[in-house]
Amino acid sequence: MGNRGSKQGDYQVLVKTADRNGAGTDANIYIALINTNGKRSKDYKLDIRFHDDFEQGNQDMYPISLKDFGVIDKIELWRDRRIGIGNNNWCVEWIIVRDNVRDEVYEFPINRWITAGLKRRWSRYDSKLPQNDSEHAQRKKELEEKRQVYEFEQKIDGIPVQAVVLPKDEAFTPNYMKFIITTKLKMKMHTELIMMSTKKFKTLEDMEDVYRYSFHRPEGVDGWDNDLKFGNLVMNGCNPNVIQLCTEIPNNFGVTAQMVESFLEGKTLDECLQNKRIFIVNHKVLEGVQNVTVPIGLFYANVNNDLIPIAIQLYQEKGPENPVFLPSDPKYTWVLAKMWFNLGDASYHEACTHLAFTHFILESISVAVNRHLSPSHPLYRLVAPHLHFVMAINHRGLGKLLAKGGAFDVLFSMGLKGTFALIANAFKTWSFTNNGILPANLKHRRLDDPEVLTKYYYREDGLKVWDAIRNYVDTIVKEYYTTDDDIGYDFELQGFRATLVRSIENGGCGFQDVPGVEDGITTTDQIVDIFTMIIFTASGGHASTNFGQYDQYGFPPNYPALLRGKPPNSKEKEYTEQDVMAALPTKDTMLSSMTLSKLLSTKNTESLGEYETQFLYDQTSVNALRTFKRTLNEIGKEINVKNRVRTYPYVRFHPDNIPNDISI
Repeated sequence: MGNRGSKQGDYQVLVKTADRNGAGTDANIYIALINTNGKRSKDYKLDIRFHDDFEQGNQDMYPISLKDFGVIDKIELWRDRRIGIGNNNWCVEWIIVRDNVRDEVYEFPINRWITAGLKRRWSRYDSKLPQNDSEHAQRKKELEEKRQVYEFEQKIDGIPVQAVVLPKDEAFTPNYMKFIITTKLKMKMHTELIMMSTKKFKTLEDMEDVYRYSFHRPEGVDGWDNDLKFGNLVMNGCNPNVIQLCTEIPNNFGVTAQMVESFLEGKTLDECLQNKRIFIVNHKVLEGVQNVTVPIGLFYANVNNDLIPIAIQLYQEKGPENPVFLPSDPKYTWVLAKMWFNLGDASYHEACTHLAFTHFILESISVAVNRHLSPSHPLYRLVAPHLHFVMAINHRGLGKLLAKGGAFDVLFSMGLKGTFALIANAFKTWSFTNNGILPANLKHRRLDDPEVLTKYYYREDGLKVWDAIRNYVDTIVKEYYTTDDDIGYDFELQGFRATLVRSIENGGCGFQDVPGVEDGITTTDQIVDIFTMIIFTASGGHASTNFGQYDQYGFPPNYPALLRGKPPNSKEKEYTEQDVMAALPTKDTMLSSMTLSKLLSTKNTESLGEYETQFLYDQTSVNALRTFKRTLNEIGKEINVKNRVRTYPYVRFHPDNIPNDISI
């Protein structure tokens, strides 16, 4: 807290300079107050003698020598062009005017850099639809300036569009950058120690010697070759949103009823299909991607409602060199079939479920938000905390992980070329609704019935978080949109959606199935669905596919990103443990993969609903956030209770484990 001047007059101004690199200023700052009758006060210089005002992260209090001026509706703020020591830019988080007559506070969230010599006005709460904002010229100019900074570019053919350059406001803070660098250096040092102090891997047991220092023993080590754990990994692992209810066996899948009925507890395959006990994962989208399998897996929900694998085919075309592997096959034949199935699944997870459909999709949306929604728009203020750092982490990812010779090129069988090819394949059919809106996604996969696949905790816990977010969004949306005209006349919102659906060739995001109609958004439900999807994807959607990576990838036999040699192609050959070891990555590759997955699984930002920066101040929004936090707290308690009896506890949707944004 900065120094406070003595109490003078009936008003005091409290100023919070943002905690961003270079946010402070030595310029002279002036403010004028405007009351509800439109009357403007004189300009007041905000200055405390012998005090260094407006330092980064500081709060400073200034008395205003003004007798009762009435209720304050707006402020006008400006700074001169004085050049002081260091950076002369100034970024303001908020200004609060205290009314000592009425014992009232008037809140003005700014969340902007202040340009020298330009007077700008903000209304109380700074949260208005564009058609209701009297400062329309100021608002229009600000958006025009932002469009010069936030521009789209498809950097790789077939992948979602991204920002051309990283805007200054989207960069990591110095503290967060320090966290990433120091965490990575610490783990790198520990991998070198482990490399020197452990022997070459000769057996599967040898691989367990590496868990020390920064690397705890991952969940994937224990029981990794157990079929129950394999089935749980498909439902509740890193890639839980590809499994589907199977109603008929695909023609290109060589499995027959005779092959699998011994695993169905006395029931026929037809009975199980009709009774919704058979499930499938079909990774046809991997066709054409180098060095990976293109698997199909068939699964059965047994009498205990555990999911178990009953058949695996490693490529799409059935034939003698592409047999169907079964749990009754020799031990290491079945182990290898499951490992190579998981190679395909892990490849899809990392390239699509994780990278493309959270990171890249959210960056596209973030650019569109900044191009079309003024910082004064309530929907901008609603999603701003959830778009924090996504451009920064993607910018760093493209420069480090997704570069030639980077992690995706050397730690994944598909390599960099295969990663981009897979994303391009999958993005062609990606749907904003069927992939991005959780209830619609579950229905699309015929898994919306809670009585089907009852140990599908991704669905059970995920829907609770989805509903909590949706109720929060719904309350705020309906506060601002009370009539159809409010929606129709909101040209910023309509422009935002139009950009989401416009083709990439014509300067848009190229998204399919965005809620709305041909002419745009017409209902509050459509708005709520769009913005719930954004917040959920940035928070729970990303958390559920990201923060379990070390526990699954950290032991390569459990969930390999890279395998060597060729997958099994014969049921006649007697495979051994040495065949498994020959397929697994070397020790140095395993340690590099552990470092990456551990870093990606490290949470270092506030949990969902606990915002580092507040953007919405109106009473309805404040109350909605309070209710949202209470609901999340109750969800956390429910998950804790359920995990006491779950065979495999599921924590990915525990609100404590969900950040607000994608920052890692």
